[in-house]
Amino acid sequence: MSFDHLAPRDETSVLRERVERLRSSLTWARAAIPGDVRRELEATIDRCEERLRLGIDWTVVALAGGTGSGKSTLFNALAGMSFAVPGVARPTTSEVSAAVWGPDPAHALLDWLGVAPQRRLVRAQAPEADADPALGGLILLDLPDHDSVNAHNRATVDRMIPMVDLLLWVVDPQKYADHAIHDGYLRVASDHGQPSLVVLNHVDRLTTEDGWNVARDLQRLLAEDGMHSVPVMPVSARTGQGVDVLRAELEGAVEARSVAADAVAADLVEAGRTLERALARDAEPVLPDVAELVAALTAAAGVDARAQAAALVVSGKAQQVPQPAVLGREVVERERLDWVDAASEGLPVTWRTVIDDAVAPAELLTERIAEALAAVPWETPVRASGLFRRGAKGTAFARAMVEQGRAAVLGAISPLVVAPTELIHQAYRNLDELTELARSEAPPEVPRDRPDSRVPAHVAEPEEPHTAPAELWEPVAGEGDGRPHHGPAHLRGDAGAPEPDAR
Repeated sequence: MSFDHLAPRDETSVLRERVERLRSSLTWARAAIPGDVRRELEATIDRCEERLRLGIDWTVVALAGGTGSGKSTLFNALAGMSFAVPGVARPTTSEVSAAVWGPDPAHALLDWLGVAPQRRLVRAQAPEADADPALGGLILLDLPDHDSVNAHNRATVDRMIPMVDLLLWVVDPQKYADHAIHDGYLRVASDHGQPSLVVLNHVDRLTTEDGWNVARDLQRLLAEDGMHSVPVMPVSARTGQGVDVLRAELEGAVEARSVAADAVAADLVEAGRTLERALARDAEPVLPDVAELVAALTAAAGVDARAQAAALVVSGKAQQVPQPAVLGREVVERERLDWVDAASEGLPVTWRTVIDDAVAPAELLTERIAEALAAVPWETPVRASGLFRRGAKGTAFARAMVEQGRAAVLGAISPLVVAPTELIHQAYRNLDELTELARSEAPPEVPRDRPDSRVPAHVAEPEEPHTAPAELWEPVAGEGDGRPHHGPAHLRGDAGAPEPDAR
């Protein structure tokens, strides 16, 4: 992400301020945003606000995958114990289960996530669980199968995925190329910038050679999905192979304390991409010339002519100051519309409507300008005309009275014209800030074409296969020292290791 890396409290403040600006801007610009975009943005704002309210010290990780991928077995392997829900036959993943590391049971966060109380494993309260401080602050979720025939299960997955901080996509050697997960989820997660890791489970069922082939092909498919720096992590939840490497990645995520902030930031980036439909690329709203508007209105109200007449009285060339001219509403409306046109130049047409609605109507402007000019003390210096005859020039007096008149008009129109326009412009800039961030975070364009059927690489070798990270495969193959990484690869920015020597 392009957000500055700050201490958790400071980072929370920065993100909360950005979310607050987004909500305020969306409120001001509500009419300029299409309904579907507005509803999506409001849902994002609500989600971000709630996640920030609950704090980013927790790291919420979800195991997501299809039927037979072994999510629940991997969940138990990572939890270090078998979690059985009383009265529920296992295995089943029809509802979300959660394991919590640390003394705090995280009830508020789990309530927000929608995890039922009976499906919460608070390890600190389980006698058979070790303390495991390296994962303190981790909440691990076991989601229903995304390809379930049960519509409720699929809806639960779709609801939960945007709410978590880090996704562990669990696939198996038989269905790792399934369109349902690649087209429906992995590509979307990549486009949204959601922090992700991909786990190839059940590698104990493969030979080392076949395992490498599947891992390579899966890495290639991930690259097509836009996940260029997401490694394939081969594991066997049943035998425990590779689980220590996956666990090390989770420890790194918890230690970094930034995954939750990254998830909120990714939500805001996605909001920026959504907003692009309502904004104009590279548009910069400019406030029209306020002095020009004031000058036009004061002239239309007869201020210049009246100041000159008052100067003649002061100079002894006239007997009295004439009554003020009546400011015509149609003149004010013309100047008002010219202002709205200039203030919305370069912006989408819907934003002109927003500015037009925000600026006070001509009738009210006319009334307030007349009131302000009536309060200007035109007669006071005329009564002291002797003083002016002795020491003041009529032209200087006229200039002073024009300035008083313009100050009165400016005071009248500032809260009704200038201030609302500035608010709308700032709202546009705040929203456009997100679109600029989204463009800066956009992944490089990659070919999206994909054959209708996928087969493992050892059956149909790709022309330029991507290599699976060697150090991730070593614990599975039983070779190498099995040293863990220090933090998730998507946070380190790794692009994978060179292909190992042939085994």
